[in-house]
Amino acid sequence: MIDADRLLDQLDALAPLGDLPRTGWVIRGCLPAETIAAHTLQVALLVAALCDALRAAGGVIDGEKALRMAISHDAPEARTGDVPMPMKTAALARELALLEERIASEVLPAGLASDWREAEVRAGGVEAELVAAADKIQMLAQALRYERRGVAGAVFDSMWGNAGNWRALELAPVRAMYEALYRRAGRAFGGAGKVAG
Repeated sequence: MIDADRLLDQLDALAPLGDLPRTGWVIRGCLPAETIAAHTLQVALLVAALCDALRAAGGVIDGEKALRMAISHDAPEARTGDVPMPMKTAALARELALLEERIASEVLPAGLASDWREAEVRAGGVEAELVAAADKIQMLAQALRYERRGVAGAVFDSMWGNAGNWRALELAPVRAMYEALYRRAGRAFGGAGKVAG
């Protein structure tokens, strides 16, 4: 039986995602900044399309599981806001992980909280890897949109050159997305032969 009141409370708890900006863009001078919800929607769309492409190539993937991971991957940020990578020390990352675990259990239905955990620790197999890749592809696509809007390209050089942003390159559709994105950005893609780990 569904606990309708609890689910309505969880929807209320997640509502701030539509207003909260992605802080990494704010600190780089990209205003107005993309919201966390806008990012999550694009990640989910990418995951759905990549699942279709993987299946068309003969791969096996649980698309529902991947989408559940994608739509929940930033849910704790409804309370924490977006803490960008440049701000995360090892100690802060550990404490933030504990806090996000607690928040995910509070703001998500139990099944989605479980999917969030699997995606967070990338224990969800190819589905979690695909979500991690889509998260980075979307971030780089947004960086390109900001560059085209006139934000100085040098602001994003560290993002484009960071091999940590290249995930699941062993999956042909994912690699194709990165290659197309870097080509559009007029940047050299350094992920040739890299296998995600």
